[in-house]
Amino acid sequence: MRTTIDLEYDTLIAAKEIARAENTSLGKVISRLVRQALTGGAASQTISNLPATATGFVPFGPRGVVVSNELINRLRDADGI
Repeated sequence: MRTTIDLEYDTLIAAKEIARAENTSLGKVISRLVRQALTGGAASQTISNLPATATGFVPFGPRGVVVSNELINRLRDADGI
């Protein structure tokens, strides 16, 4: 079913990355994540179980925050870089 929703930027980027890593659609990822949040279900697959990307880098597992450019800039400002 089609619908329009407004997602915060960091949430959208994280969901797109999951969709890319799982080679599935963004809609399916969003549906699964919303369903898990509503039912309290655990994630069926973690990022650490995914194969390495084309560059050979295996992404770190989830740590509870999405690292966005905004977060990086705030950290740089805090360190005076």
